[in-house]
Amino acid sequence: MSPFFYVVPFFFVLITLEFVLARRRGLEIYRLQDTVTSINTGIVSQAVNVLGAGVSVYMYSLMVDAFGLFSWDASNLWLWVIGLVLYDFCYYWVHRTGHEVNLFWAAHVIHHSSEDFNLATALRQSATGFWFKWVFYAPLAVLGVPLKMFIVLGLIDLLYQYWVHTQLVGRMGVLERFMVTPSNHRVHHGQNDYCIDRNYGGIFSVWDKMFGTYADEREDEKVVYGVRKPLRSWDPVWGNIHHYVLIARLVRGASSWRERLVHVFGKPRGPVLLAAVEEKPFNPEEFVPFATPAPRFMQVIGVCSTLLGAVALMTFYWLLPGLGLGQSLLYMAAMLAFFSFIGQLWLHPRVTGAARQ
Repeated sequence: MSPFFYVVPFFFVLITLEFVLARRRGLEIYRLQDTVTSINTGIVSQAVNVLGAGVSVYMYSLMVDAFGLFSWDASNLWLWVIGLVLYDFCYYWVHRTGHEVNLFWAAHVIHHSSEDFNLATALRQSATGFWFKWVFYAPLAVLGVPLKMFIVLGLIDLLYQYWVHTQLVGRMGVLERFMVTPSNHRVHHGQNDYCIDRNYGGIFSVWDKMFGTYADEREDEKVVYGVRKPLRSWDPVWGNIHHYVLIARLVRGASSWRERLVHVFGKPRGPVLLAAVEEKPFNPEEFVPFATPAPRFMQVIGVCSTLLGAVALMTFYWLLPGLGLGQSLLYMAAMLAFFSFIGQLWLHPRVTGAARQ
């Protein structure tokens, strides 16, 4: 049984709590369509990674069996602490590469596609990153970190990152010096000039300070969330694949192999890819978030579809041990088709009434 079977309901409780607290403070940090899309993206990610995570686990098990040099005593608490620090160091490079290599950004961009910042945004996770991330944890395998410890450490690192996606917590004093906090993680999700490609740590911010990628949140400049090349869609499936499609188009239109390689392995905001976006400094005051009409019946459909999807995901967790690979893939495909349909429905002029605006 996936541990997320028990964690997912907890996520929903915390999102509800944050929404209520924000409203009491007079803060409008949730927009219905963006929130529904974030949660649906999280459900899509989990539906795919129920199987995709198996790829990472399998590849890691091969590496640790073949190259592990040391034996780790899982009963030693200090080895768990050391293991968590080492895991987070590897995560820093996973995350940094996900921003600095275009092919890997294609997997990660979905997480930054929300133009809001709240606990629902944390659920906008990639459904495609499993194909490469395991490579970055090879040092842990060489050190002999056992598979079960690797899985638990990964879960701890991931769950820690959930709570830092909030605007309700300010700066946290001395913790800002060495820990990832809501303040410095807000910078990471910003598209302001000073926010781009900063603060990659998962639990510890010391890696960013060591390698020159740290930036403090500025009091005199409001963080604007999202990416410079906006998704402009509520479809979580398209959100996961749209940048791969862009890369394919760029490669197809390239005039040389060097240019093709730049499109695949160059920086996402490099001069060849998005030069037009970077011609002038970003002005937070000019930013207009993506929005489409949301009739009452579509609001109801959006909320109900998310609740139905959450039940379908929990059911998938429950049934998975008894399902064959073909049945699992069919279930997963049905969930992806359902959420893509809902996302496209949000955009259809005849449904939203946009044509009459």
